[in-house]
Amino acid sequence: MADSSGSKLTGILPLVGPIFLALLAVTGVFARGLVNGAYAVLFLWGLIYLVTSKNLWWRKVEPLPGKYLKGLGLYFLALLLTTLTGSEYGRGFFYIGNIAYLLACLPLTWLALSQYPRLIRYMAPLYGLGLIVAGTMTFQQAGYCLDCVRAKASLGIIELGAVLGQLPPLMIGAWAMAVEEKNRTKIFFFSVVLVFSYAALINSCSRITLLTTPVLSLLMLWAHRNCFRPLFKLGLVVLMIAAAVGVLSDRRIVGRFQEMSVKQGNYNNDVRFNHWKQGLKVFLENPILGVGPRAIPNAPPLIHPDFPLDPNRPRSKYYHAHQVFLTVGAESGVVGLAGFFALHLAPLLLLWPSRKSQEPMVRFWAWAAAVVALQLFFNGLTDSIFSLKPLMYVYWTVTGTALWVCSRAQTGT
Repeated sequence: MADSSGSKLTGILPLVGPIFLALLAVTGVFARGLVNGAYAVLFLWGLIYLVTSKNLWWRKVEPLPGKYLKGLGLYFLALLLTTLTGSEYGRGFFYIGNIAYLLACLPLTWLALSQYPRLIRYMAPLYGLGLIVAGTMTFQQAGYCLDCVRAKASLGIIELGAVLGQLPPLMIGAWAMAVEEKNRTKIFFFSVVLVFSYAALINSCSRITLLTTPVLSLLMLWAHRNCFRPLFKLGLVVLMIAAAVGVLSDRRIVGRFQEMSVKQGNYNNDVRFNHWKQGLKVFLENPILGVGPRAIPNAPPLIHPDFPLDPNRPRSKYYHAHQVFLTVGAESGVVGLAGFFALHLAPLLLLWPSRKSQEPMVRFWAWAAAVVALQLFFNGLTDSIFSLKPLMYVYWTVTGTALWVCSRAQTGT
């Protein structure tokens, strides 16, 4: 009897991680509660693996690339050093715990794929299913019209905009890969996904997303340019012009961009400038090690005629600098910035040789990781989004999947 239950455990437990990685990919686009729950189970599964792996009843797992582990180690060393030298130990160590939880996403993706390698075939379609659901939900929130209502699906406004900056360019790449493989079913599916993605983008009205998504989509098309014949390329140009006209003809969206030119009097602009100035000031005063993670003093109160200060509403003592690089610099100085760049550049350096692979899937995932990294850079210019959970789930699952696929291709396994 014991042997029978043991064999069942051996068969079931390795599949738990892949199942919840799949759920994470789908729900990460539209459902905050579901995606956090899926990741919590995936994380617990990883802990169980660490405890029981000595029993060797799980499939063998190849070690993560050394260059990635070095980048990860440098980042945490920088965090630890700047926390110990900072002004708020409690906040610093609490942040280290939170960020470690999120950064576990890449190793967990690697582990889940090692247990069920077939999942790699479904990762892009799973993201696509999530985009279809998100697009449908934003239509409902907009009342089935293209009004700029800042639809959010079941995430937050900022979260949805960030994720929509990551995944539509990936769907462009998956569609191009399907064209290269002449797989009509996938071509149709990813075409439908792109229609829903377009609807979600318009309804989200995220300015940074509407700026960066076309740029990153063009980059993905350029990476797969050899997949298309000249006449097909002409059709793509016509389609892109039509999509651009659809966006530019919406007065509400255009109005959102016109707000950016207002030097003073626009609340969103003024809030960002206020926090940018504070972040830069804190960084210049503490350029080497910063003031410690999550210890940036809040910017002075912003006096604005349309949003008067409420004396009964308490202001937080600390806040971020409303920009990733200013936030990291103010919190951890140049030491933290060095660790931050090491963390993100290490995977990209490992993936760089695979960008010209003759295998469509390898080439696609290499560029997918590059696209989400660029999106993090662009989005980080206007907000501090490094600990934004749905965004980071997509970022690390895509990067982890790319590392796993490209590493296996490079080693011939």
